[in-house]
Order: sequence, then structure tokens, then C-alpha cells
Amino acid sequence: MEHNVRAQSILFIVVVLFFGIIMLGYGAYSHTSQSAALDQTETVNATISSTSVEYFAGRGGEYSPRASFNYTYEGETYTSSTVYPGGVTPRFSSEDNARAELEGYDPGAIVTAYLPTDSPDDAFLKTETTDRPLYFLGAGALLSVVSLVLIAREKLFS
Repeated sequence: MEHNVRAQSILFIVVVLFFGIIMLGYGAYSHTSQSAALDQTETVNATISSTSVEYFAGRGGEYSPRASFNYTYEGETYTSSTVYPGGVTPRFSSEDNARAELEGYDPGAIVTAYLPTDSPDDAFLKTETTDRPLYFLGAGALLSVVSLVLIAREKLFS
């Protein structure tokens, strides 16, 4: 019976380590995507087609601004719905705060959009980054370190 409990605890630790590594990877990828999107951009005129605020029920409710816009680059017409670089959108605790991010982006408005020169179909509206990837990096690092310490402890006391 003790062997079974030990195997279950090791399996649990390995699963937590797996999720920690996944969170680290996602955080690093998202942070890199934001940075890369800002590195080499060109500006284009874009026409806002729609805006909205998306509601996320988790963690007491969060809101995220959304905007769709059309633009032309090197003779091709594109549509994007990316507000922030790298596809990482910050979330706000209130709908009013999320709507404030969309100020000046009314449907029909002509605005400046930024497009990565290596990916012209990924234009975005704001040159601000979000620190959401850092939260994933921190949580992933914490889960990974705790898991590794627990694994080492299990091995030391076996």
C-alpha cells in the first residue's frame, strides 16, 4: 500500500512539473512573440470595422478589448483583429477599463496599424506590451522548481 501511495505522489509531482514546463514554454513564447512583433514594424492606415469587449468568467471575471480592422499593404488587403503585438491581449478587471483601451477606435475610424514586416497579416493597433507572459513564466518556474525539489527529496529519502 505504501508503494502505491508513493507511486501516486511521484506521478502527481511529474504532472505538476509537466504543467510547469508548459507554462514556462507558453510564457517564453508569448514574451518572444510580443518582442518580435515590435522589433521591425511598418505603419499603415487601417479602417476599424468593429470593436467589442470580451468577457472571461475565470478568476472573478475579466474583460479584454477586441477590434477588427482592414488595411492594405503592398497592394494586398488584409483583415486583423489583433489589438496588441504578438497576439497577447491584456485583461482588465472592469468592462469600463477594457472599453477605455478602445477609445479612438470607433467603427469607420481610420487609424494607424503596425505590421511586422515579416508577417504583414499580423497587424496590431497598439505598440504596448502586456506582462501576462511574465505571470506564466513566474508560475511555470515556481511549479517546476517546487516539483524538482520534491522529486529530489523523494529520491533522497527512498
